[in-house]
Amino acid sequence: MVETVKQVYVVDDDEIFHFILKKMLEQNGENLEVTSFLCAEDALEELQHSKGHPLPSLIILDMNMQRMNGWDFIEAYRGIKCNLTQQIPIIMCSSSIDMRDIQKVKRTPELKAYITKPLDPEKMQQIKDYL
Repeated sequence: MVETVKQVYVVDDDEIFHFILKKMLEQNGENLEVTSFLCAEDALEELQHSKGHPLPSLIILDMNMQRMNGWDFIEAYRGIKCNLTQQIPIIMCSSSIDMRDIQKVKRTPELKAYITKPLDPEKMQQIKDYL
């Protein structure tokens, strides 16, 4: 039996966060392929042109990025999600602890969870629960 590889997109402008998250996910022992995007536009482009390629099982999205932030990404994603073959759970991951951000996440149906940085084993378990 061939185990399918689960795709995870990480959309964050912090290269160190990509490195840490990838290492923490690899410790899980699951068959994962992590694709890093340093800007949201590139991730959207990849999703729009995913014909024939497997879609990610999960998107981990930073809130505060240059040019296009996480909220802009969600707005753009809403415009393309009807063309995707599956709905993709999105977890917003940010260092913000502002209650307005947390409330906005709760009102955004595309977002399944809000996880604050830095990551720890408990937060990693939350992420793994969506894989």
